[in-house]
Amino acid sequence: MKKIKRLYRKDYQGENVVTDIVMSNKQWEVTQEWLGNSVINNQISNQACVIGNGISRKEFDVNAVLNHFGGILGTLKLQTYGCNALYRDHTPDFLVVTGDDDGMVAEVADSGYCDTHIVYADAPHIQNHPNKFYLIPQDPGWNSGSLATYLAAFDGHSKIYLLGFDGQDTEAYNYNCYAGSENYQPARHTKTSPDFFELTMKHIFDTYSEVDFVRVMPTKFSTMPESWKFAQNLRQISFREFILEADL
Repeated sequence: MKKIKRLYRKDYQGENVVTDIVMSNKQWEVTQEWLGNSVINNQISNQACVIGNGISRKEFDVNAVLNHFGGILGTLKLQTYGCNALYRDHTPDFLVVTGDDDGMVAEVADSGYCDTHIVYADAPHIQNHPNKFYLIPQDPGWNSGSLATYLAAFDGHSKIYLLGFDGQDTEAYNYNCYAGSENYQPARHTKTSPDFFELTMKHIFDTYSEVDFVRVMPTKFSTMPESWKFAQNLRQISFREFILEADL
């Protein structure tokens, strides 16, 4: 697993990305290109909601988050970060796409969604789909849920709600609400490992230790991955508590 450093948008100028690697005279010749920071996020609330695609979010009205006014001058408004196929049903402030270049990534690139929205992707996808995607800083190559969470912390949010972050607690059942749909394999009843997702999320909790991460589930007693229980800056609340706490 590639690890990240604790960086923030306000201090980020950009970075070099590898565009080509060629073997010449028994040595690797690496070509790099500088990609400057092209996203200015002037959020003022320091609060965000990362919308994952776990099936639990089907029980919650996501529009309550997306249409959140946030009080006077929007000082409590939740910025939203979404994952992959969420764009089919909703429009978050920022979208993260991952996967094979001929699958989910190509679907979003060809949909026209990128023309009017900020969509993040890994460096190879940016190269393969010019003028469509924005680079994920540090480009760790993780899953979309972890990347979206990281971006919310990177943008300076001090409280980050995690909605639809179910994980996998049943070996032969895929908890993703888009499982089995086009460009969204595997199917529902397929063995899916949660290990990498849990590992990357725990790394984010540890790296951004000053952030209050709040996992939103149907009840506050919903199952939580064992490794997450040791994160001092992660707590779990119910849908009802989320509505009250975030003033939805």
